[in-house]
Amino acid sequence: MRRPDLSLIVAVSLLGVVTSAIGQAVPRAVPVEDEEVQKPIPRAIPVNPNEVPPAPPKPKGPDQDLFDYASMVYERGEYAIAVQSFGEYLQNYPSGSQVPLALFRIAECYMKQNQLKVAETYYQEVVSRYPNSEGAPSAAYRLGAMRFNAKDFEESARQFAFCETKSTLPQVRLAASYNKARAYQMLGDTARQVAALQTVISTKTDNPYREAALLTLGTVLLAQDKKAEALPLFQDLLKESKDNAVLSEASVKAAVLLAETGKPDEAIPLFERALAIPETSPLNRGIALVGVVQALFAKGNYDGVIDNYNRNSGVLPEGETRPKMLLLVGNAYRMKKAYARAVEVYLMIEQGYPGSDQAFEAGYWKLYCFYLLDDKDLGEFAAAFIQKHLQDRAQHEFLNLARLIRADFYFNKGDYANAANSYSDVQIDKLPVKLQPGTLFNKGWALAEAGRHQDAISAFSQFLAQFPAHEFTAKALARRGLAYRSAKDIVKAVADFQRVVKEYTNSDAAEVAYLQLGLIAMEQRDSKAMIAAFEMLVKKYPRSQAAGQAWYGIGRGYFDLKDWEKAVPALEKAIEVDKTANLDRASQMLMLAHYAQQNVDGLSQAIDNYRKANENAVIPPNVVSWLGLKLYDMKLYARSTKYLSLATTPDAPENTDPRVWNYLGMAFLETKDYEASIKAIDHFLKVTPESAVKARGLMTKGRALLGLGKIQEAEKVAQEGLGFAKDGKPQALLLILEGDIAMAAGNELEKAGDASGALEKYKAAAGKFMYPAQFFDDGEVTPEAMDKAAKALEKAGQAEKAGDFRKSLKDRYPSYKAEN
Repeated sequence: MRRPDLSLIVAVSLLGVVTSAIGQAVPRAVPVEDEEVQKPIPRAIPVNPNEVPPAPPKPKGPDQDLFDYASMVYERGEYAIAVQSFGEYLQNYPSGSQVPLALFRIAECYMKQNQLKVAETYYQEVVSRYPNSEGAPSAAYRLGAMRFNAKDFEESARQFAFCETKSTLPQVRLAASYNKARAYQMLGDTARQVAALQTVISTKTDNPYREAALLTLGTVLLAQDKKAEALPLFQDLLKESKDNAVLSEASVKAAVLLAETGKPDEAIPLFERALAIPETSPLNRGIALVGVVQALFAKGNYDGVIDNYNRNSGVLPEGETRPKMLLLVGNAYRMKKAYARAVEVYLMIEQGYPGSDQAFEAGYWKLYCFYLLDDKDLGEFAAAFIQKHLQDRAQHEFLNLARLIRADFYFNKGDYANAANSYSDVQIDKLPVKLQPGTLFNKGWALAEAGRHQDAISAFSQFLAQFPAHEFTAKALARRGLAYRSAKDIVKAVADFQRVVKEYTNSDAAEVAYLQLGLIAMEQRDSKAMIAAFEMLVKKYPRSQAAGQAWYGIGRGYFDLKDWEKAVPALEKAIEVDKTANLDRASQMLMLAHYAQQNVDGLSQAIDNYRKANENAVIPPNVVSWLGLKLYDMKLYARSTKYLSLATTPDAPENTDPRVWNYLGMAFLETKDYEASIKAIDHFLKVTPESAVKARGLMTKGRALLGLGKIQEAEKVAQEGLGFAKDGKPQALLLILEGDIAMAAGNELEKAGDASGALEKYKAAAGKFMYPAQFFDDGEVTPEAMDKAAKALEKAGQAEKAGDFRKSLKDRYPSYKAEN
C-alpha cells in the first residue's frame, strides 16, 4: 500500500503574515501647528488653519472687531485669552455671522490646552447647530477622532462619515473615509469597512492613504478567503509603492497567495524580493524563507528545497520557521524516495521541537517512511505513535492513517490476525475518500484469512453497498462468496459466485468464481454442474493457476458419469497442466477408466507414465493383475511379467493372489527367465493345496528347472506333479514334460559318447509322449505330443513308427507347426 502525500498548506496564516495595516501609524488629524501636543487621537492627515476658511470680508462693526481681536489672540497661541474673547463674542452677538467659527475655535483652544471633554462639547455644538457651516466638517473630524480614542466606534464612524460628506477638501474627505474604515473595522462591520476602503483606493493620485488602504483591504479580503480579489491589491502596491516596509509586506502576501494558487514560479521572485529588503521584519523574513522553500516544493524541485534550506539554515529567525522549514526538507527527501534521509530530518524535528505541530506531523511522516522501507518493527512503531498522541490528538487524521499503516503492514506480512484487529481500529469513514474502498476491501480480506468469516461477510457487504461501481466489486463478491462457503452458507456462496460469472464474466474474479462453483458441485456430487463450471474456467482462462484443478474436476465428473472417452483426455490434461497436484489422483482414475474399457494399451501406457513420474506409484492390484493376465492370454509374455510383477508383494508373498504367482511363473517361463519363474511358482506352490492346479504349477517349475539344465530336479518335480494329476490335461502336460526331460538326458549322454544309454533315454521319452499322443485329445497338447513322439522314435531308431506318427499328425492337425 502506498499512501498519497497530504497537500502542504502555507506555513502561516495570511492574517499574521505582516504587521496589521489596520493598526499602523498614519498622520494625525490635528492642526499642523499643534503637532507638539501628543494626544491619543487617530492619525489621519495634517489639518492647517486654512481648512476652515476665514469669514468673508464684511463691513466692520463692533462685532467684527471683537471677533478679529479673538482670532488674533488665537493665532498667537494665547488660547485662554482667545477663549474669553470668542466667549464675549458669542455672548454679545449670539446671532452673529461668525458664531459657528467662534464655537469651532473655542473647541480648538480647549483641545490645545488638553481640555478634551470641553473641546468635544463645542465641536458637537458646531456639528449639531451648524451642520452646514464651513467648520462643521473639521469639527466632525475632531469628534470622530475623539470618539475613536474613547472606543465609541459607532459614533466615531458617524462623525467621520459626516465629515466625508460635508467637507469640500479632497484630502479631508480621504482622511475621513480611511478613519471611518478603521472605526468599522473596530466594530467588526466588515462590509462597511470594505466599502469605505474601496472609496479610499478609488482615488489613485494625490492620495496618501491609498497604500495603507490597499494593504488593509487586501488583508480584510484574505480574512474572507477572497484570494482572487486580494491578490490584485497587493500587486498594485508592488507597482506603486516606494515604501520598503510596504513593499516587503505586499511582496510576502502576494507571494503567499500565488503559492497557494499553484503559481510557484511567480511566488518565488516575490519571496526573494522580500528577503532582499532590509526593512523586512523578522517574522516576514521567516515567512519568505519558508515560502521560497514551499514554492520550490510545489514545483517539485526537491533538490532546490534541500539546497535552499542548507544555505539559509543559519539565518532563520527563532520560532516556528525552523521546524516548518525542516518539515519541508524532510518531505523533499521523502518525495525523492530518500526515505532514510527523510527519517533523519523528521527525527531532528521530533527531538528539537517536542510537542509542536511540526513534531507531530514529522512523527507521522517518519512512520510513513518506515512503512515504505518495510521496517520489520513498523507494527511497534505505529502502535507507539498512536499511543503517544491518543489523548491530545485522538481525532487527528494522522492517527487514523497511522492505524491504517499498522494494518497494511500486518496485511502485507500475511499476519492476517493482527491485520484484522488493526483494520477494526481504523475509522474508515474518516480516511481520505480515495483510500476508503481499498481499506474496507483489505479489511474484509484480512478478516476472512483470519477465519472470522461472519465479520468478513459484513465487511464485504458494506463495501458492496458503499462502492457498488468500484473496480474491486467483482473481487469483493468473490471473496464474500468464499467467506460464505467457509461459513457453510453454500446457497449464498453460490449466489455470489454466479453473480460474478454473470455480471463480471471477463474479470479475474470470474476465474475464482468458476473454480469455486466447480468445487462446490464436486462436494455436492453434482457431476454435470462441476463439468460445466470447470469447462468454462479452462475455456476462458486456459493459463489459470487453477487449470490443473479444473481439468481434474472435468475428468472426475465424466468419470463419475462413466463417460470414459471424455474422462481420459481430461485426466491426462490435468496431469500435464499440474503434475504436482494431479499425478496421483488423476492417474488412479485414468487406470480405472482404461480398466473399465478393457483397454490394454491405454491401461499399460497409463501405468507406465505414472510409474515413470512417481517411483512410489501405487497401482491397484486388481487392475494390474487383470492387465498382466490379459497380456499373458495375448501371448505378450514379457509385458505380462512386467505388470504381473507389479501385482505382487514380494515382502509378504502370501498377500498376493496365488493366480498372479502362477501366471507370473508361466510368463517368466515363456521369456526363458527360469530363475524368476521358479521363484514365482514356489510362492504359488507354497499356498496351493495338492490338486490338479498344483500339478500345473509343478509342471511350470519342472520346465524351468529343465531350462536351467537341472534334469534330475526337473524329473523329481514332474514325478511329484504326476502324483496329483491322475488324468486329464495336467497329466498329459506332465508326461510331455517327462518326455522332454528324457530327451534332454539322452542328448547329454549322446554328447558324452554313451550311445546305448542315450538310446534308452530316447525310447523312454517316446514312451512318455505316446500316452498323450494316442490317448488324449486336445488341440494344443495332442499335436505337440505326436510331434515330440515322432522325434523321439527317430532318435530311438524307429523311423517307420515315427513316420506313422507324422502322417497321423498331418492328417489330424494339418495346420500344426512344430517348434524348432
